[in-house]
Amino acid sequence: MGDGFAAHTYGQGFADVYDRWYPPDDATAGAVAAIGELAGPQGRVLELGVGTGRLAVPLAEAGHPVVGLDASTEMLERLAVNAAHLPAGALVGVEVDLTSATAWPEGPFAVVVAAFNLVCNLVDPAAQASMFRRSAAALAPGGHLVVESFVPALPEHRQRHLELREVRAESVVLIASDTDPVEGVVTGSHIELRDGEPVRLRPWRLRLTSIEELDGWAEAAGFELVRSRPGWAPEPDAEAPGVSRVA
Repeated sequence: MGDGFAAHTYGQGFADVYDRWYPPDDATAGAVAAIGELAGPQGRVLELGVGTGRLAVPLAEAGHPVVGLDASTEMLERLAVNAAHLPAGALVGVEVDLTSATAWPEGPFAVVVAAFNLVCNLVDPAAQASMFRRSAAALAPGGHLVVESFVPALPEHRQRHLELREVRAESVVLIASDTDPVEGVVTGSHIELRDGEPVRLRPWRLRLTSIEELDGWAEAAGFELVRSRPGWAPEPDAEAPGVSRVA
């Protein structure tokens, strides 16, 4: 889009705070349990956008060999630290730009996981559709693709917001966002103001993607919908602006 964003931009900006800002919770445990059940005993898992290992580390701890792809060197470095206690080969991080034609690690995998809005972070509809096709090619017969996505309504008019995320004695974090209703793209940045230090910008970008688009890409890639739920928590909120779909 010519705005300075690259595939690694998010990871480069958030790797050092990701584990603190987005720690594991009940939804994380629910996702790990559901993915593990789909994979079966010791089934191989491929996670797209593995980050620091929020899902990959506990899946590997449960006995599933995991390969994690991420475009960010910084995220993969954090992943290596978080996975240092695991046996060799239990969790392998690979630097791959999911928007490019770079080859994915060789399958087959029992489950491919695109969690925590990964599909929205790809932004380009062609790259989003390609993710479904390449996932299908990486799966073993009878395998599953798990997609977790944020699915809010697209606004009628352009929206620009500035909100407060965090206040501490030594720092303040603001979130600036600009939503383009034509492209359906939200461009934003977490702005970290820390006493005595330069301002730190942590930019991000996502595309507001509908359930109809997700299901269309999945069907075109040869998937059939197995089940859908509005979240991973033990008692998901039916009104939550998100969905987990298994194909």
